[in-house]
Amino acid sequence: MQKRTIKTHYLLALLPFFLSGCFKKESVITAFCEKDSDLKYILKWETAPHIENAELNIYISGNDSTFPETPQKTTNSDDFICVVDIPSSIERPFFKLKVGSVSSGIVSNRYFKLDSIQNFRDIGGYYTKDNRQIKWGKLYRSGTFTRMTARDQAELSKLKLKTVIDLRSQYAIQGKPFKMPIDNYIKIPLNVTNQDALREKIINNQFYRGDALVHMQDLYKDLVEEQTENYAMFYDQLCNESNYPITFNCFLGKDQAGIATYFLLLALGVTSEVAEKDYLLSNIGINKDFLMKSGDVSEAAQEAMTTISSTDISFLRFAISCIIKKSGSIDDYMTHDLKLTSEKRKQLRTILLY
Repeated sequence: MQKRTIKTHYLLALLPFFLSGCFKKESVITAFCEKDSDLKYILKWETAPHIENAELNIYISGNDSTFPETPQKTTNSDDFICVVDIPSSIERPFFKLKVGSVSSGIVSNRYFKLDSIQNFRDIGGYYTKDNRQIKWGKLYRSGTFTRMTARDQAELSKLKLKTVIDLRSQYAIQGKPFKMPIDNYIKIPLNVTNQDALREKIINNQFYRGDALVHMQDLYKDLVEEQTENYAMFYDQLCNESNYPITFNCFLGKDQAGIATYFLLLALGVTSEVAEKDYLLSNIGINKDFLMKSGDVSEAAQEAMTTISSTDISFLRFAISCIIKKSGSIDDYMTHDLKLTSEKRKQLRTILLY
């Protein structure tokens, strides 16, 4: 009988949010991990084709490179979900699922629920076109750290971050300096519109949804056409293995950081569909109520704020259309404008892929 192969694919959000092209013809198990409000870890999974009434073993480790021989929890493949107790000695858990003698890939939580830091998430877990997986716990993307609470700092300290790359504009860096203690703080300012001034215009009803749409197109056009040297510097830092673990941030972790992540994922060999879906996950990671209370402003201002604090696939695709017009193709743009040469892509894959 042909041996079944099981490969775990970390889902982008909830289990129905499947990635096209992730599944092979043989049996697979798709798994998702989240951390709930009680700080408990919840694993969810599905098998396709369905593996009925089989023993499913769960292995837990604080190190994604080594797992214990004995499972910490055993359940049934038909349960589809379980809450996992984490040993107190483990600060960041990684999981493997196993059915029979075949092990899955590595699973962990993507999102981190913090008090005042928007959109902090791990870039790990995605699969490349040649079925390699991006390492967990190496690279994170985030919004600004300027309002960080003591609890936020305690949570982030568990991740053993070594480097922060600040992609906020020079104005933002000067006005709201970085406050997190870190070994290596690198400023690569991608200068865009003064966000504070923009917020004031919205509150004063001087900026509407139509203005916001034009603003977002102008912003993305500027990022991909005028900021290429700075983005190239960013990828150079990612090619330095001594910098890891790294987090990089902008104001909300969606625009400067979103463009940076999109091309990084492509350079690592992830499909454009998966890279686009990662870009859209900022809509889950950003708490818009935190940015502006609904009672403070008019409905028109709310619409404008929602537009500029969201990720919309039209923004990203507009940026790509600008790239095609400028450079002829995405690959040429990555190679010549972002300096993501074949050598750098190979280095990034060596560092960031299992």
